[in-house]
Amino acid sequence: MAERNAKLVLVRKVRLWWYLPALVPIVALFYFGFSGVIHPILGLVGLFLLIFWLMSLIFALVSRLSRRPKEPRQ
Repeated sequence: MAERNAKLVLVRKVRLWWYLPALVPIVALFYFGFSGVIHPILGLVGLFLLIFWLMSLIFALVSRLSRRPKEPRQ
């Protein structure tokens, strides 16, 4: 029964330094879309990606800063 209730952990450790290089193309797409260099619809896609990136960063920070018990409670 304990095996059925065990959670599958997909990401064991959050590495926050990956968020900075991912921000560069998102901001470039946002900037060039709204400045008129590329189609403005791509600027909206960049805005969506920027919001999605920000939410992902917040969840990663919460995951990193929250303390989990070392041993499972019985």
